[in-house]
Amino acid sequence: MRRRLHTTISEEASRIIEKYIPEYGRVNNIIEEALIIFDRYKKGENERRGCNLAEIMDEANLVAFNAKTIELVVSGEIEKALCDNELEILIRKLYNKPISEISLSEAVEGVRNCLLTTRKATRASIKRDEIGYYLLVTSNLGQNTDLIICEALRRFFEVNYNVKVTFEVFPQGYSIYVIEDDSKLEVADKAEVVATPKL
Repeated sequence: MRRRLHTTISEEASRIIEKYIPEYGRVNNIIEEALIIFDRYKKGENERRGCNLAEIMDEANLVAFNAKTIELVVSGEIEKALCDNELEILIRKLYNKPISEISLSEAVEGVRNCLLTTRKATRASIKRDEIGYYLLVTSNLGQNTDLIICEALRRFFEVNYNVKVTFEVFPQGYSIYVIEDDSKLEVADKAEVVATPKL
């Protein structure tokens, strides 16, 4: 069944239609194709995030070899090079907004996605508690590389968010604890265990 559509459009939209008339033949064919593509775009927005990360990864890897990165690596600031030229780019591109507008929970989830997509982790899970976020990562890159990644993640979170980050590297991965409210942590650290003798 076909429906008649009567409407007015802007000059810019009219120019776009005129541009594609030779290829599609009629205006209704252009509108139908455009609507189908638009609908696919809207439905697949969340699914595409994972796919786009692969494209972003390629772009970030190219950026990772620019002059600034080479200077940082030569001067021994490897984690700063990784953080500044890969992680921030990936997170910004993933959410399509500046870091300052990305919430901590989005950033933690984005880091998890980036680690998996860039194959810097074979598995990664996030747990949330009253103090912060706990990221447990399984990796086969080796402890030295994992240590560099942990330093990059620590720097990324501490520079861009008001948090404290601790981490521990294991033979097959690492854990990162992003602490939002360190006042609760200080109370826990100062708590004493008192043994009461049994009578």
